[in-house]
Amino acid sequence: MDEPSVLDVLKEKLNLRNLLRRDTAAAQPEPGLTALTPDQPIRPVVFERIVIPWKSLLAVMLAITGYTALDPVRNNSILGVILFMAAGGILLYAIRTGEWQLLEETQETTLAQVIPLTVKRIPFIVFIVALLLAFLALGGNQFTTINVLLWLTSMIFGIVAFWLPKNHLDFHNLKERIKDFIHNPVAVIHFDPWKVLVFAAFCVAAFFHLHNLSTIPLEMTSDHAEKLLDISRILNGDTMIFFANNGGREPIHFYLAALLVKVFHAGMNFFTLKLAMALAFLLSLIYVYKLGKEIGTHWTGLFFMLIMGFAAWPNIIAHAGMRLVLTPVFLAPTLFYFFRGLRTSDRNDFILTGIFLGLGMLGYTASRIVPILLVVGMLIYLIYQRFNKASRTAAWAFLLTALFAFVIFLPLFRYALEYPMFFSQRSLSRLTSLENPLPDNILLVFLKNTWNALVMPVWKSGTAWIISVPERSSLDAITASLYILGLMLTIVRWLKTRSWQDLFLLVSIPLLMLPSILALAFPIENPSQSRAGGAIIPIFLITAIALESLLRSLWAKARKPGNKMLVVGFAALLLLISARSNYELALVEYPEAYRNSTWNSSEMGKVVKDFTGSFGSVDNVWVVAKAYWVDTRLVAMTAGYVDRDFQIWPENLESTLDIPGTKMFILKGDDIDAMTKLRTLYPDGIADYHTSPIQDRDFIVFMVPVDNLPQ
Repeated sequence: MDEPSVLDVLKEKLNLRNLLRRDTAAAQPEPGLTALTPDQPIRPVVFERIVIPWKSLLAVMLAITGYTALDPVRNNSILGVILFMAAGGILLYAIRTGEWQLLEETQETTLAQVIPLTVKRIPFIVFIVALLLAFLALGGNQFTTINVLLWLTSMIFGIVAFWLPKNHLDFHNLKERIKDFIHNPVAVIHFDPWKVLVFAAFCVAAFFHLHNLSTIPLEMTSDHAEKLLDISRILNGDTMIFFANNGGREPIHFYLAALLVKVFHAGMNFFTLKLAMALAFLLSLIYVYKLGKEIGTHWTGLFFMLIMGFAAWPNIIAHAGMRLVLTPVFLAPTLFYFFRGLRTSDRNDFILTGIFLGLGMLGYTASRIVPILLVVGMLIYLIYQRFNKASRTAAWAFLLTALFAFVIFLPLFRYALEYPMFFSQRSLSRLTSLENPLPDNILLVFLKNTWNALVMPVWKSGTAWIISVPERSSLDAITASLYILGLMLTIVRWLKTRSWQDLFLLVSIPLLMLPSILALAFPIENPSQSRAGGAIIPIFLITAIALESLLRSLWAKARKPGNKMLVVGFAALLLLISARSNYELALVEYPEAYRNSTWNSSEMGKVVKDFTGSFGSVDNVWVVAKAYWVDTRLVAMTAGYVDRDFQIWPENLESTLDIPGTKMFILKGDDIDAMTKLRTLYPDGIADYHTSPIQDRDFIVFMVPVDNLPQ
């Protein structure tokens, strides 16, 4: 009975203390190591817990899936809305638990200071006199040497009268530095990785806006024909202030294109129209970066510039070769100086705000909403500051913005007084029954237009193939998802911090869409990516804020270097997918949709150019006109003859009989009547049928050799 049982033997063998004692006796400790004694407690191995920010990632994924469901191709709007609402709920949960952190204001907020209202007396007197004389001289819708000099004089002396110099230039020190450089011409170049990164983002934007610019899009429309004719008039001395033809257009685009032709010897063609707008947009990215930094951090500025740079929306309206992109181009510096002026109580910034505001109104009709936007922004600021003394002086300084905007806008202001109907025709024709009867219930039309415009970024960008891809949203899946989440983040941050800038950004989106929304007589024209183009700035700024707050939240959770690299990789993946989607939309789908909707005037122009460059004369070229066919001026322009129109109607073909030399007629492929008449007039003529790769774009070239002319 004293013998151990089998169970006792197993317990003895498997006892942890006995196992440790046996192992310790069997193995001697290595030098430098302390042997584990039986009485020493065993320390459990602790693995670091990996915290996955699943709520933030899930919110982004749900938003992207919701956008995909909203895609008009899939047309599952109910599911899309549900997924967006779920993404918003998860986002709020992530914010409440501290996983998704709101961006804090990082700019040093200067306490509102009293802005001096002083003025230099003599420059101010010169400014007033020059302004009055310029107003009188700017009549007749013509820029002349005299009125331009008076206008510039008023600007210069106005700036001198109100500008507050900050740093006096030390001429002696500057002179010594120049001498030192002459004796020892050594330049020190500092390598700044951040500036390299910003420059790389700018290069990405340059690629997207200059890549295949000559062929995207390829064909011109009648609007472009009018623009080239206006540029030709400028170069021939007809320097108009406002171009009243074709609904009325502001001057900046025409003079920029004329500058490229005159100084840089660019051609009088579609490429020059597009190049002027592409360069204007790229230059504005400097202020896009500055505005992002002013509202957020330097990372906000970088993401803002990068996303704007490769985004399809501004790219398309710039590639359209019209003045449409000038609203966001001038809005970026306007808002930058406006925000900075109120933050730093700097009077000079209010002056610069007015200058860029005025330039915007010389650029595109949609910019006329920007003064209202700034007034609303100023009221929001005053209410937040409770109308204290410092804010009241800021309001007086804001009058400088209005003054300098008026000075820059003076030529158009004079034109508006002389020709009010021409100046306001484009706006009134959309807002009133001037051209088209208004619908019965105007309030319902306004509300419907408002809804269609507000959902344009994630739903449909309109039906105008010249400025959009029909049935596609203005934003890609990544940008649209971040924009929706960014709206919620901005609302939450405003409710939490009561920042007036956040409220201003939220209010600015519908305000800047009003030029599109107010197409009450033509609701089919709403939404419009061009008329709502000013909303590009707050929309992409909110998107950049959302992206930065997401990445900062993920970065805060990633403690190890490997996890931080995953965050970097995730950011790069999002940006690459977004860039790729925008590339497809702006540089593949847009030119294809555009090409399918325009007539192939460039193909006809090439035939004309071959003819006139070999044995034919430009005086012996005709395009037989037909309703709803190609603009015959465009055929001449693409052949290099801006001042020509090859149009001839079938009933006038007999007038060509007495013209000597080889003749060429171009007519629509299915124009049987015109072809029959040409065969009757010129029985020995030779017809060559040109087949176009696009349906219903075929045309016929009918040649009449000089030896086969009728006797």
